[in-house]
Amino acid sequence: MRKRMMKKIAMLMAAVMAISSLAACGPGGGTEAKSGAGSSGSSANSESTGKSTDGEKTGKGITIRLLTRMSGADSGTKLKEGVLADFQAKYPDITIQDESTNDSNSFTNQFKTDIASGNVADIIQWPGISIMKEYADTGVFLDLSGLIDATPDIKEHVDATLLEMMDLSGVGSPGTYALPVTNQMEVFYYNKELFKDAGIEKTPETWDEFYEVCDKLKDSGVTPWVVGASNAWRVVHIQTGLLYKMCGVEKAKELGAREAKWTDADVTATIAFIQDLADRGIFGSDYLGLDYETEKAMFASGQTAMSFDGSWRISELGDMEDKVGVFRMPYFPDKEEFKDNDIAYPSQMELGGHLKDDPEKLEYVWELVSTFASKDTQQRYAYDCGNIPVRSDVELDGSKMSPLLSALLDIKASEVKVWGSDAWSYDTVAVLEDIVGEAFTGALTGMTAEEASSQIQSRLDAVD
Repeated sequence: MRKRMMKKIAMLMAAVMAISSLAACGPGGGTEAKSGAGSSGSSANSESTGKSTDGEKTGKGITIRLLTRMSGADSGTKLKEGVLADFQAKYPDITIQDESTNDSNSFTNQFKTDIASGNVADIIQWPGISIMKEYADTGVFLDLSGLIDATPDIKEHVDATLLEMMDLSGVGSPGTYALPVTNQMEVFYYNKELFKDAGIEKTPETWDEFYEVCDKLKDSGVTPWVVGASNAWRVVHIQTGLLYKMCGVEKAKELGAREAKWTDADVTATIAFIQDLADRGIFGSDYLGLDYETEKAMFASGQTAMSFDGSWRISELGDMEDKVGVFRMPYFPDKEEFKDNDIAYPSQMELGGHLKDDPEKLEYVWELVSTFASKDTQQRYAYDCGNIPVRSDVELDGSKMSPLLSALLDIKASEVKVWGSDAWSYDTVAVLEDIVGEAFTGALTGMTAEEASSQIQSRLDAVD
């Protein structure tokens, strides 16, 4: 099996190297990135690789270096460590060098230092989507298209929409530069008891039904939906959800490719809609001074009936999960074609571009990365971490996981057709998240929707 795998890797490497040579001609001077990344590969593989007595590859002399955000005492980190331990047991002659950190600044500084010193890690967990373009064009990241095509287990079973998110063709860099390994979905969590006390018999599917629910909650003395708006990303997430229900996921891609503008009427309408929610009193009266932690605490204590949040929240609701239900962001009947568009937040892994020059090492690195997207590991992500599998063929036992995750998986299986990440993540400007957040906060503190959208577009144009 090992020999067949080596032959397959060797065959696809020609395609990988051809794509990489094109990337070396891109902006930023790919030759320098190539030589720097290459030095990483040689230093990590200074000893000659070995074989067992029967000729089977052992990986002796190979060091695989990881730089991810999975570090600490959380369940995701423990799962990562388990995957690494299993891989190490299979290949005891390979050295695993894990330099992961859960501090975002430390991670970014280390990553940038690695690039400058020509010592890029073999496996990286760089966040964001289109902001990968810089590293794709300079050869820091490897195009995984050929590897994915040559690995049926990945190509046929990993969610195609998530893989499409990692394709940078829309921003002028054809190729898939990351493999999604975890996924989070954003939904409304609601307090079943508060809904019952307010006489609400079913969860809303449309926004008109949502308004009716909110009126009943207010009449019962409960704030319908608190948003920790002092953390701007809370409003950013709401706007993304609205954008997908009003305009579809493709609109975010068009914004990122500069085929659309933030001043377009349909984009501006999403900002105006959030303002209307606030004007209706749905967020309560003091939401602008609340942060995310307070928002969560108010939901847990029953001071508010709903919270729009990611599936990462499930792990924090264990003590009250029997009292909580979930439903999708409502849709607009006159935009029913976008009913099945929803927000997903995948976490992905990239490979160092230097690996194209070392097909033997690439074989082992790809096997390790692929393990994170394997059927078994994805099942463990669901049970241990409450994550939505990135694969379509994972069989799960509802008794082994939170009922909230079971509910989310039912929604995903029956209703979700198109995934989209943060709207800003499809743009190559890394600071767009901050630009958008400031404008949305402004829209809730005096700006008109038109002024807020104009501020985003003008600042974006200035960065370019």
